[in-house]
Amino acid sequence: MPVHPPAPAARAAVDFDHDSPAHAENWIEIFADLRENNPRPWTERHGGYWVATRHRDLVAISQSPEHFTTHKDFDPATGIATGGNTIPPFPTPRGIPNESESPEWDAVRAFLNPTFSPRAVQQRRDKIRRFAAALIDAVIEKGEFDIVDDLTNPLPALVTMDIFGFPLDEWRPFADGVHRMIYTSKADPAFADTVAWLGPFRDRVDEEIADRRKNPRDDLLSHLANGRMNGSPLTHDQIQTMAFNILTAGVDTTTALSSNALLHLARHPADRQRLIKVPGLMRYAIEEFVRFFGPVQSLARNVRDDHVTNGWDFRKGERVLLSFASANRDPDVFEKPDELIIDRFPNRHVGFGIGMHRCLGSFLARDMIDAMLTEVLTRMPDYRVREDGIRHYPNIAVINGWIHLPATFSPGSKVGARIQ
Repeated sequence: MPVHPPAPAARAAVDFDHDSPAHAENWIEIFADLRENNPRPWTERHGGYWVATRHRDLVAISQSPEHFTTHKDFDPATGIATGGNTIPPFPTPRGIPNESESPEWDAVRAFLNPTFSPRAVQQRRDKIRRFAAALIDAVIEKGEFDIVDDLTNPLPALVTMDIFGFPLDEWRPFADGVHRMIYTSKADPAFADTVAWLGPFRDRVDEEIADRRKNPRDDLLSHLANGRMNGSPLTHDQIQTMAFNILTAGVDTTTALSSNALLHLARHPADRQRLIKVPGLMRYAIEEFVRFFGPVQSLARNVRDDHVTNGWDFRKGERVLLSFASANRDPDVFEKPDELIIDRFPNRHVGFGIGMHRCLGSFLARDMIDAMLTEVLTRMPDYRVREDGIRHYPNIAVINGWIHLPATFSPGSKVGARIQ
């Protein structure tokens, strides 16, 4: 297992650990202090790593794939992972395309882009809205629901399963498994149990791929089973790593962002009323929610060679944490960065990443968030969150989300939407 280079004596380390409960509770203040007083900190935690807190540094690193890689090595026999795009790395097979580099990345993105293009999302829009309406139908007569359990968790999972071509009634075990893996600290003894869902998921992928080779359909599983990349059929490993990456990336991030947005609108009725009265503001509000809440808090890069980027001296083998959440509150880029301004424009946020590893599903995520927020604001505009029942992720090393957000509202009528 490679050992990361030690910090030179002149490199004063800070006590920083983004994979901790303290960080989850105080991330805004922690990053504000670092940006102002130590914007390029080094920490000895998790083998040692740099932290990119400023917008311009994060952009420069993200746009320099010749110097920084996301590649991960994983030994299934030992469960040891090194490198990758998280710190510490998830003890799982690498995710493709997120943990791949050119030329592999180019081929994978070309293979997957048509499924997640703006045109493909547009063609799926009516179904996304029908799913959202059906989920609200399930609770609308009760006058109470859990925003996460009943809407923001199932909708992204259902849409992702539908894209794959999995039976829609199988969404919960996979979605719940992803969430637990994401919000459990890798230092927690219970973390090993959180990856147990991977076995059944891989088995289901194999089963469905075998079926699609005999009975192809218009879905992603058929594309994985029968498509060609660089002129050749996909290998078993390529299919599994792509399926894993798409499922994990598609489920938790959208759930986190929509949950944060609905909590904000519950706590800020003036913003809620503006969106109800002027629905055209929704597209600006979504971008501001991405910037302000940092659904993807951070991802990592691995230094390829000794070099200087943006005046920052790096050595081969070091690791760098890219804090999108911190960069999105950089006062050098954003006016009043700690205020959520729902009609903020322009908005140069990096919440979907930047450079070659920019989020593949960003168009789909925006559409799902729009559907969920619009459905709630239209059909339960007076919803109120029960503050005594909310439960935040105890660990936000990667995703800033919520486990529970119970809410009440004035009961309404069903519209007859169905999930099918």
